[in-house]
Amino acid sequence: MNKKLAAVASGLFLIVFGIETVKIGGSFTPQSQNISLIGRELFGNYVVPFELLSLILVAGIIGMFYISWRDN
Repeated sequence: MNKKLAAVASGLFLIVFGIETVKIGGSFTPQSQNISLIGRELFGNYVVPFELLSLILVAGIIGMFYISWRDN
């Protein structure tokens, strides 16, 4: 793999991530500490994004293993 291209891509990612993080406004202080409410929201209203995120993470882990196995 081209190490210069990987360095440029990771640098660009960090720059964009930093800019977007700074642009986030609002307060991150939780209004309540009700864990059951969080669970109901996560597995109720947000079940599809939660499952899609889990698939993306599993695909990333499998891809990481494939890339590390292929280089050796």
